[in-house]
Amino acid sequence: MKTTGMVRRVDSLGRIVIPKEIRKVLKIKENEQVEINVSGDEIILNRYSELNDNDLYLQRLIDIIKDIYNIDVILTNLNYFTLTTKDYLYLKGKEISSYLTNILDERNEVFNNKPISLNINENDIDTNYYIKTLIINGDRVGLIIYLGDNLKEIDSNLFTLLERYLEKELE
Repeated sequence: MKTTGMVRRVDSLGRIVIPKEIRKVLKIKENEQVEINVSGDEIILNRYSELNDNDLYLQRLIDIIKDIYNIDVILTNLNYFTLTTKDYLYLKGKEISSYLTNILDERNEVFNNKPISLNINENDIDTNYYIKTLIINGDRVGLIIYLGDNLKEIDSNLFTLLERYLEKELE
């Protein structure tokens, strides 16, 4: 564990302020949730994400979408790639690119038929893509990224189905 040398007082309500420098490094923005864990005599703070890589049912769903529609699906939380179809397993746990972070911060959706840079291994993805910010209860929780040459031909209800499934699972 890194030592920062920063010391903060606990106020009468039990609050501490996470220094701006640390929030910036960890990309913790105002009103984001932080997970609090205890290990021995240490308090460990982590960025909280409702989207994680342990959801077996969600993994099965994106694998079925790949099998039926030949579309790759990649899910992120606010910082990292969390769930992917088999072709993109190498992304799991890696930090998302600044391009994807900007889409997330602006709560956008993007459809494009140009290569996308995921900033992983200097490889661009040379296929059509559709990226949608996943918003649950007004909060950004991550991105849904669809990749495939046939995205234009796919019924938009497929994209809505996965989004609604995630909304129900994460409420």
